[in-house]
Amino acid sequence: MRITDAIVSGRGEKASRNPLRRFGWFVAIWAMSTIGFIAAASVLKFFVPHYGVSSVKQDDD
Repeated sequence: MRITDAIVSGRGEKASRNPLRRFGWFVAIWAMSTIGFIAAASVLKFFVPHYGVSSVKQDDD
């Protein structure tokens, strides 16, 4: 967990006490996770074939 150790040091003594800055971090992390989810869904949709209603042939009786 070298990445976590590089980002997080100590027990949070150096963490900002400013609520606006903390909220900013929350929004940034939320936005990045949302972008990642949408990107993953887009890639998955690209690889999964989708058939439209017009491409399905139906027998007319």
